[in-house]
Amino acid sequence: MSHWQAVYENFKNNNVARAISQLEEFISSHDAQKFACVVGASFLNHPSSVLAELNRFIEANEKQFDVKSVYFEMNGFDINYDRWYFDLFAYSSYSPNFDDTDWLCEWQSAPWPQFELTGMAAAQEAFAWYHEKRIWKSQPDFKPIYEAAMLLIMAKFAGYIGSALRAGHLAKSIPILVTAHGFESIARYEP
Repeated sequence: MSHWQAVYENFKNNNVARAISQLEEFISSHDAQKFACVVGASFLNHPSSVLAELNRFIEANEKQFDVKSVYFEMNGFDINYDRWYFDLFAYSSYSPNFDDTDWLCEWQSAPWPQFELTGMAAAQEAFAWYHEKRIWKSQPDFKPIYEAAMLLIMAKFAGYIGSALRAGHLAKSIPILVTAHGFESIARYEP
């Protein structure tokens, strides 16, 4: 099973922690070069600050419509390594079908300020190294490490949002969905 499929299955089974541990084991067991830094790395924004931002977002949107779900999307971090952040989107509906994600393209919320993520500077530098040094050309066999590192950062983001949700009370008991731009695996935190 590919790493992509394993992450998808783990997310489908609500096991973000297992996705993270499997990816960290793979990276640790290979010569990951600069990507070795992603093992054990974490975001440093305090989870309660993320929860507070989410609650402000829900409350602001509740004034416009009945919010039924919220979606966190981290930016395309692998090629935008200079700045990592996430966007928030609110919806007046929710589809519990794990494979149904088309509805996420039609959010009802107005634009919201991006939330900058901190604490992964070494990982950002690793992605910069990979792209700026064109490692995919000089070391084509390195691609599985790169992909595992990408998936690991996305899974760590999903886990980080999960920890933020456990940091206190959510303004409204609704499903929260999490991934990064361009990824098909979406973590779901349902009440």
